[in-house]
Amino acid sequence: MSNMTVEQLIMDATETLHKQGYSPKRCKYVILAWKRFLDFCNLNGYTHYSHSLKDLYIAEITHQEPKYKDSTIKRKIQCIKMLDLMYYRGGWRMGELNPLSELPQEAMEFLDAQDKYLQKTGHSESSCSTMRKGISNVLRYFQSIGVTKLSQIDKTHISSYVLSLNGHARSTIRCELSRLRKFLSYLYLLNYTDNDLTSFVPQYRLGSSQSMVKIWESDEIEAVLEAVDRSSVKGKRDYAFILIAAELGVRSKDIRELKVSDFDWEICSISFQQSKTHKPNVLPLSERVGSAVIDYLQVRPETDHDYLFVSMNPPYDKLKSFGTAFKRYVSRSGVKIPTKAHHNLHSLRATAATKLLDAGVSPDVIFSFLGHSDRDSLAHYIRLDIETLRECALSFEDGELL
Repeated sequence: MSNMTVEQLIMDATETLHKQGYSPKRCKYVILAWKRFLDFCNLNGYTHYSHSLKDLYIAEITHQEPKYKDSTIKRKIQCIKMLDLMYYRGGWRMGELNPLSELPQEAMEFLDAQDKYLQKTGHSESSCSTMRKGISNVLRYFQSIGVTKLSQIDKTHISSYVLSLNGHARSTIRCELSRLRKFLSYLYLLNYTDNDLTSFVPQYRLGSSQSMVKIWESDEIEAVLEAVDRSSVKGKRDYAFILIAAELGVRSKDIRELKVSDFDWEICSISFQQSKTHKPNVLPLSERVGSAVIDYLQVRPETDHDYLFVSMNPPYDKLKSFGTAFKRYVSRSGVKIPTKAHHNLHSLRATAATKLLDAGVSPDVIFSFLGHSDRDSLAHYIRLDIETLRECALSFEDGELL
């Protein structure tokens, strides 16, 4: 702890904020909140930070007229708590400002039983982990409205949960209702309730415009790639990342998990274990992808990690996410995206599958190329009826990429 000015504290906290790996949108919000705090201090003649100064500002925003929304006040207080931890402890850890409530023992036992059931029915470790995290949030909601035993859950609690989704995106609501329905079915299957309560969860259909995935034209992908500044280390990294997703249709998480040792330069291929299915996949490297990876490797920060894609800040750990960066390049490219079309990095996987199908490649080869665990999964990516796919007979020759 030191006698530090508010302005210097904010400068140090801003540097820490960027190193923590927060999204650009989150960083912008937090920095703006800190600027409002600095304005408050300047207006009232406070130059040096103290714990009591934090309390004064929280009282100011809590009683301000017109009143902020409760959620807004909570976010602003979290931002000021970051400064407080920076002052007294030299920083903070992501997640500690809004820790999750601890679940009761019965809920934890249910989650463990659910994991065993999912593993027994053939679900991957990744799917089990995703399901556990999502249903933990559902359990915390029921806990917050007074449910103390799982057997107490009834249609009133379910209705309350459904109403709590009001204001979310339609696609989010559909996913949450699907998760709620699965949770209730597992409660019944695992004997935590006497009745199957899934019938009390309403159906929610999005319609075609909501479920549309952006299928990229070749010139559109080129425009996005051209928006990347390849004169910088970050640009070379991002260019190679996008190119692997576009040409090979690899999942974003699997790209982030790629290791330098996964590349066999003698036979021009990548070999890796997929995070979702835990099955190995071997894909051919085109000259363009290979050149992009080599171009990046020549300037990649020195690190003890074997991961190919690393962050640009010391200690150069594995890249945590890429979705925000991809959307930023899409915005810079000027490509027009249809309203409500999903155009995240995963859409490049759908595009790769669709182009292979359009070229007459056999669904069996596409199935292998994408590394799916079951053949019917292809229908999700290429947006066509699976029976239509089975009519295709041409094969993918010599591993040549489109």
